[in-house]
Formats: sequence, C-alpha cells, structure tokens
Amino acid sequence: MGAAPGRPADACPYPRPFPADFDGCRAYHPAWFTPMTSGFDTMTAVWTCSNLVPAAVPRAAARFYGRCRIGDAAARAAWAGTALARRLAGLRGLSEELTQATAGLTAELMAAKGAQLQTRRQSADRDAATARLRALSRRWFDQLDRFLDHHAAALRALDFPPEAIRVLCEDLMETWITQEHSGTPEVSDAALQLFPDDVRTLLRQWSEPPSARADAQ
Repeated sequence: MGAAPGRPADACPYPRPFPADFDGCRAYHPAWFTPMTSGFDTMTAVWTCSNLVPAAVPRAAARFYGRCRIGDAAARAAWAGTALARRLAGLRGLSEELTQATAGLTAELMAAKGAQLQTRRQSADRDAATARLRALSRRWFDQLDRFLDHHAAALRALDFPPEAIRVLCEDLMETWITQEHSGTPEVSDAALQLFPDDVRTLLRQWSEPPSARADAQ
C-alpha cells in the first residue's frame, strides 16, 4: 500500500490508531501509546508503530504527517527481508505479550505521571506524587522480571539479552519519573552497552523527542 496522491512517499498509508490485530505492513512494530491532554490528564491508550515519526509537510507551514522511518513502500518491502526485520518479527509477539501483562500497571503509571506533572516543582505534593510513581514502578518491574525469566531463552536467541532489557528499562524509568514531560525519554548510551551493535542502533532510532509520538498519531 502506497501513500495517497499528493502525500510524501514515506507517509504512513494506514488508518490510525492501528487495530490490535493489524498486520497490513511488513515494517509495522507495535508500541502501546497513552496520549495526554495539555493539562496532563491521560486519554485512551492506542496501538501505534515504533517506526512512525512526525515530519513536516513540504512547502506547508505548521503541517505535519506520520512518516515511516523506514521509507516508502519499496523501502519497506526491501527492509522486510533484512536480518534485523526478521529478528523484530520474532520479537513482536513477545513485546505484545509484555504490553498485555503490564497494561494495568502502565495505565496506573501514566495516570500517576499526569498527576505528578500537575503539581508544583519542589513541593510536598510533587514529592508525594513522585513517591507514588516509584512505588508503582517497583510493581511494574516485578512483572517485567517474571516475563524476562519466563522468556529468557527466546530473548537471547533474538539478541535481546534479558539483563540488557532490564538495565535499559531501569534507565528509561528513572529518567521518565524525574523528567518534566510524559514522553519517552531518550535512550542513554550507557543503557545500551549490553546489546549487539545493530540492536543498539535500532533502539537509538526509536528514542524520540518527547512530543514526537503524539504529533504522529
């Protein structure tokens, strides 16, 4: 499926949000996204794609579109045949299982993050909201650890070592709890050292500016 006439060739041609069973694009890699209002209230969570990013519409002021980072239809078809794409296809089912296993706590974390951002910095309310986030994060990591233990062999076979995933999630969670927005934090180089080179490159690509995912929906 290609972009509509008049749209950039790398525009995502599929309706969004994606349905839970979406399989229409070979470059699709699902990611669970919870948007927030400008007042930091959570909205309905939806499935998006890790390869979907915002881009400015050429020769159009303040207009944006959802761009596939892989490229146009031909580029997506070519990418689907790479070793990395095959590895991600194997990872997809595991990532969806983890999303479903942690969905309840993830929703609580997002709501707690919104509540934190509604408080004044350096206040008792901010301290209490941050403490709640840390308590929820410990419960979230309990579920993550059970998942990693259960799927350790499968994850290692895909070059996603469980211990590397744990370090990465710890780094992202700590940054997310302390930052002044609810977007996905940038991945630090230190958190990627236990991954193979090509996986490090991929994870860096998936780390985006805080508002990027919302703009691309």
